[in-house]
Amino acid sequence: MDSENKDSLKRGLKTRHLTMLALGSSIGTGLFLASGGMISVAGPGGALLSYLLVGFLIYFLMNGLGEMSTYHPVTGSVITFVKEYVDPALGFSIGWIYYYMVIASIIMDVITLGILMSFWFPNIPIWIFSTVLFLIILFLNFLGTKTFGETEFWMSIIKVLAIIIFIILGVLIILGVIGRNPIGLTNFFYGGGPFIGNINSFFSVLILGALSFAGVELIGLTAGEADTPSKSIPKAISTILLRILIFYIGTIFVIGAIIPYTSPYLLSSETNLAVSPFALIFQYANITSVDSLINFIILTAVISACNSEFYASTRVLYSLGKEKFAPKKFTIANKNGIPYFSMIITILTVPVCILITLIGFNAYLILINGVGISTLIIWTCLGIAHYRFRQGYIKQGFNLSKLKFKSKLFPLGPIVVIFGTILMLGYNLISTFFTDWISSFYLFFPLIIFFILFISYKIYHKTKLIPLDKINLKR
Repeated sequence: MDSENKDSLKRGLKTRHLTMLALGSSIGTGLFLASGGMISVAGPGGALLSYLLVGFLIYFLMNGLGEMSTYHPVTGSVITFVKEYVDPALGFSIGWIYYYMVIASIIMDVITLGILMSFWFPNIPIWIFSTVLFLIILFLNFLGTKTFGETEFWMSIIKVLAIIIFIILGVLIILGVIGRNPIGLTNFFYGGGPFIGNINSFFSVLILGALSFAGVELIGLTAGEADTPSKSIPKAISTILLRILIFYIGTIFVIGAIIPYTSPYLLSSETNLAVSPFALIFQYANITSVDSLINFIILTAVISACNSEFYASTRVLYSLGKEKFAPKKFTIANKNGIPYFSMIITILTVPVCILITLIGFNAYLILINGVGISTLIIWTCLGIAHYRFRQGYIKQGFNLSKLKFKSKLFPLGPIVVIFGTILMLGYNLISTFFTDWISSFYLFFPLIIFFILFISYKIYHKTKLIPLDKINLKR
């Protein structure tokens, strides 16, 4: 790696950390809670198809990220790749949008943590649990990269085991081995299924499916702190599609086969833990009193997500400072390789943003609703960066066989990512604008900020699209 972009952060993430991080980052509350709501909106067939299509997109996204990350393993790679392979103005704007996204996600998860704890302790104020758990996450991040990797590894194990047990129980119920009489696939075709609703219904669950994978690109941010990125990143990415199929498709299949899409429990599963699809399946298996267990599993998923988001926020600020998009102080790290100044900024930012959201509900809508749009913007830019990286690599005469990890089906991969994310962005804008243009503003606030940042930086610094033969590929 050239000295200009050399990281001051210490390596410490092992192959098993990255493998479980790639898996755990794509398993969040969306799978445990929102999956039931998706089936109620578009039917089991619509939910399955949405996850298949999003899984297809994610597979190509991660392949492209893996190709670039193994060639140039750097902390905050999302920002660096867009800056070096496309345009510095785009790298600047995407970096700050990424920071906005992780801060908004932390706020959502911190509040959710308090709500989940109130399930057991309803008489204790939610903010107390939120504060305590946030302090625990701070402590874990202060201990260093290795501690972060170990924590995520074991929390991901809990989530993975829960889903495996869930799917096995579901299959046994479908076959009639346990629980009631054999169910088979009758509920898939119940009431005109497996597809219900219209194109709007399908697009709404397609976007929800995409948001379930928000944060999957985190593995790229960690590349600079991996012990052996050329080996661990390909191993973590190579099985992503299989994991997506097993966990997401398997979960939706089990829920859709056992619970009719007309069930009122599915409609309310996003807000009521007691009727989470996971809890319902256990009840079908005649396993009662599982509410606390399901709450614990979801709590683990939220803590894991919040821990990863806090880690990501500090690395994004670090990368912004390294790429001269923010004050150089953001790159200051202690002897353990922790970017403590960036960490302090995030510690101060989160409480301030929470106070702002408490003062005005509109501020809360702007902050929270923009997470999904920010994710799609980031994925679009990553697709563009990968396309230009590979084209520049070929144009400059490099041998593709020298790549430590080569993405599959180029140029189809980045084209699918770019087209798919823009399609979802466009649908979101059009559908909300013609129904409620005020909500459309809340939803697309990050996109507005993104263009303001991009245009301002481009005008001030007079940047241009980097020619393919000028892309810096000498590593």
